[in-house]
Amino acid sequence: MARIDVLIVPGLRSSAAKAARILADFGYDVIFLNLPMNLQPLISDYTSGSISLRELISKVEKLRLIPESITSWLYLNEPLLKILGRIDKPIRAHCYVDADYYHMLIEASVRIARLTFKVNVTDRIDVDEWIGVLKKHIRPEAAEQEAEFISLKAGGDSICITGLSGWRIAKILREFGHEVKVRSAERQYLFKPLEILEALMESGNLTRKVAEELIREHARFIRDYVLTSQSLDKAYYSWINTRNRIVNLLCHVDQSERPVNSSIFRCF
Repeated sequence: MARIDVLIVPGLRSSAAKAARILADFGYDVIFLNLPMNLQPLISDYTSGSISLRELISKVEKLRLIPESITSWLYLNEPLLKILGRIDKPIRAHCYVDADYYHMLIEASVRIARLTFKVNVTDRIDVDEWIGVLKKHIRPEAAEQEAEFISLKAGGDSICITGLSGWRIAKILREFGHEVKVRSAERQYLFKPLEILEALMESGNLTRKVAEELIREHARFIRDYVLTSQSLDKAYYSWINTRNRIVNLLCHVDQSERPVNSSIFRCF
């Protein structure tokens, strides 16, 4: 059985950069990337030195192998791709996400963007519609398929790059008998509103009231931070700083003096 580090990497470029440093420092033999499997031939050519990063990017764009724009894709994945081309020792890199499922996730993201726009324009929320779209992000069978693939390909010291739900893959890999350690690229990370909502959905602890509150917070995050910032990272850290200032302020105000709607600022 292999030793596998499951590395949880939030959807930020700065988090991907931290993950890249971990790859460079620990000298893993096998690296599993949360990229669609249809990129595998290009990733293999790139890690073997047969093509450059520029050629890889050009082929991905030309062959339309990913459903999102190449700019958005590179924003999150470029730090990891760069480090893969700089590792001195021979490595095996595997893409482990089913391509159809990857496309489904991007389609769901597009629908969420439309729903978010609708909230910000009309101030109305159809909770059932949101839940229906978000449920497409939660497919236990997808994690089982991914874990089975990783189990078969793992060897020596392996690392698996995952999103925030990496614990699910880790649990299945342990059941396969592997020695698994869950790590995080971030020492501390405050979940974004939609990430909290999905986590509550998975645990079965989501109520309609909390769902609506989180959706409104997500809409504010997009409207007031993402659309006014140069990058997602800057939007996220501006949002975090503002939330912290407001929460700290409210904590120092007497209960009788707090605004009626102060509950919207609580930490979930």
